[in-house]
Amino acid sequence: MRPIASAVIVAALAAAAGCQGHAGFDYSSTNIPQNQGANVDVGKTLHLRNVFLLGGADPASPAPQQALYAVLINDSNRPAKLERITIEGGGSAQLPGPVTVPPNQPVGTGEKPLCTVTGVRPRGTTVPMTFFFSGAEPVRVNVPIKEQTGVYTELTPTPTGSPTPTAPATAPPTGTASPSPTPTPS
Repeated sequence: MRPIASAVIVAALAAAAGCQGHAGFDYSSTNIPQNQGANVDVGKTLHLRNVFLLGGADPASPAPQQALYAVLINDSNRPAKLERITIEGGGSAQLPGPVTVPPNQPVGTGEKPLCTVTGVRPRGTTVPMTFFFSGAEPVRVNVPIKEQTGVYTELTPTPTGSPTPTAPATAPPTGTASPSPTPTPS
């Protein structure tokens, strides 16, 4: 009886030791991206990260205008330009003009959207879009639609200007203007 009891104890210890190797570590969570948007590379130097549409708070009634958020990264030594975005199945993306992506300087890292999208007819939870950069192949992205709830409530639903770096302010025109009194009604 002793050899059987010893064998059972050894087997139980071996099984317990095998289970302890994974305790406290969830292997299924190691490949989850750090964002919930789409991520795609355009060649070896242009990267689109965390691309998503900000929908309304109610997915049953899509907003007429949606904000497109994205981080654009250029790893080359020359500026890149996002010239346009097309939407499969209808709709349009209104860029504020060509979006310049300087070398080694990401564009779209703040809480300001890249552009406004209108007329989107989603078929599910993503919208297929194609991004066109000057001098690069177009890239198709299945852009997820995020409800304006939770962490997305703080984001601006429509863009408020160009996402490109701005030029320094110019000096005011030369010449002087002196204030003159305005007559007051009597």
